[in-house]
Amino acid sequence: MERRFQGESLNKVDGKGRVSIPVKFRRVLQNSDKDYAPGGAPRLYIAYGDPKKNYLECLSGDAYDEIDEMIQNEGRGTRLRAALEYLYYSKCDETTVDDTGRLVLPVAARDKINLGAEALFQGKGDQFHILNPEEGKAAEENIEKLLVALGGDDEEFFDPLSLVGRATGDSE
Repeated sequence: MERRFQGESLNKVDGKGRVSIPVKFRRVLQNSDKDYAPGGAPRLYIAYGDPKKNYLECLSGDAYDEIDEMIQNEGRGTRLRAALEYLYYSKCDETTVDDTGRLVLPVAARDKINLGAEALFQGKGDQFHILNPEEGKAAEENIEKLLVALGGDDEEFFDPLSLVGRATGDSE
């Protein structure tokens, strides 16, 4: 049972903002939604409000439920709760995947990432991102810099997994 979004896919976007979700991502959406029933549509949430993110954060029904629970458990009136409510309630849309595997990206979400005729889907484990393809190229360059900063310039065959569990001073 597939429960992790993996891989990349470059898909066309039509003039109405419709785009096909990669088939393997559709299976993960179905498997990661406790409310999904065969013949129905899995839940999909698209968060687009974080000004620091140059991508759309796409969450399965179960992943969104986890975030919702975190928000509900945060004290009312706190700054953190206000920020999370804005990001995951105000600037997040629930959408559905039609029977052909397409979804309609909200205009505000498309505008945020300056999406044109193509969308890059990137698996990120428990979520996936949709980016403008140009931002995908920039992300690759950023990962190369990150690997160097993590110590990858010291060893010819650097394995970033060797750092797991060690304090790196970075909480992101």
